[in-house]
Amino acid sequence: MKKKMYVLGVAALVAALLAMSGVAQSAMWVGAEMGGNFPLNTNVTASAGPFSATVSGVQIQPSVIGGATIGYDFVNSGFGAVNWPGWMQYFSFATDITYNRLAVRGGQTVGLAINGVNFGNIVTPRQQTLNGYEVAWTFLFMAHYGFLRDSEVPSGRINPYIGIGPAILWTGFYGNAATNVALVVEPGIRWVCLPNVSIDTAMRYRYAQPSWDVNNNITIKANPLNQLAFLVRANYHF
Repeated sequence: MKKKMYVLGVAALVAALLAMSGVAQSAMWVGAEMGGNFPLNTNVTASAGPFSATVSGVQIQPSVIGGATIGYDFVNSGFGAVNWPGWMQYFSFATDITYNRLAVRGGQTVGLAINGVNFGNIVTPRQQTLNGYEVAWTFLFMAHYGFLRDSEVPSGRINPYIGIGPAILWTGFYGNAATNVALVVEPGIRWVCLPNVSIDTAMRYRYAQPSWDVNNNITIKANPLNQLAFLVRANYHF
């Protein structure tokens, strides 16, 4: 009898939690994301006093990208909900932190110019691979619209969206670290699997011009650093 009551009590607690968090238009969500990051070729400049050099067509290796996110829908149900005007339901705000490697392999053909004089193409030493990292704290303002609406998910089971906003970028190579600002644009689709569970499939574009100071007398800059990341994100709404 006690065991039966315990099971019933646990079931009631789970049902209550689902009833509280399973609102199809819950205000808050948290999620985890993973995908692939694909930097486009970039130009790298190095300057020290009157000396400057430009290495063009530098290839940065693709890498795995992962992170965590927290977001807020401007709706009137769920944790943190406010009685927003009806048109606000089509907007959201999210912030996330992601990590990926930045690796420049050796043995690639690049262009070289020194103090404006073009020296043509050269091949970098194969053994000189630069291994670095990138951490991005991104802030996205999002607009979305839902399709396939029903009584369980009145906001729509398929939600195309687009987000845009700034990011703080921390990058580093061999102890030389830098903090810069980036621009992020992310189109995607949110697929509502359950009233409180959704999956995002997205393509994130990041634009930045990071620079690093080496020994306080050499400035190295990637101009620009364009990156495309394909993300899959699982979200829990509450």
